[in-house]
Amino acid sequence: MTTKPSILPSKQHGLNSRQYRFCLNIMQGMSQTEAYLQAGYVCESREVAHTCASSLLSSAKVSSFMASYQDKQLAQIESQLLSKSEKRTILANIARAQLIDLIDDDGNLKVNKNSPAVKALKEYYRKVRLDRDGNPIVTSSAKLLDPLAAIMEDNKMTGDYAPTKSMHAHRVQFDINLVERRKRGEIE
Repeated sequence: MTTKPSILPSKQHGLNSRQYRFCLNIMQGMSQTEAYLQAGYVCESREVAHTCASSLLSSAKVSSFMASYQDKQLAQIESQLLSKSEKRTILANIARAQLIDLIDDDGNLKVNKNSPAVKALKEYYRKVRLDRDGNPIVTSSAKLLDPLAAIMEDNKMTGDYAPTKSMHAHRVQFDINLVERRKRGEIE
């Protein structure tokens, strides 16, 4: 999936319009040679264009601009990832969720978006059918995620119950057989 990079100010890095276009082409996934030619540079062959593109990419201004874009992109990706504490909070909510939290005083199933038990829902459906007299009968069903699986996943994250090093003492037994050696020249 290629996304169009946000336009970064080229004046900060002192790039001219072709250099800036070259950088944007690279960021959009073009090869160096193609990005160089699409930026408006004219060359007699693709080999020369490749050489010129490589030298342009290694120039101080262009490499600085590309590095700042990559840093911005990494920061954006990191902001979207869950931290370890967020993951553990979600696992704790799943492990603590109980079906009784989803049932109101009348015994009907209620799904409240703010309830921590909702995050532990594995399956939920509501079915309406008619009885013999034509009266509607509403059936609701809910299944929660396995709390033990959430606890086990949390244990893996924290290293609880990790295998420990242990020494096992084994009894070793040797059988030694003495064989009498005879000297040379003795009669057997």
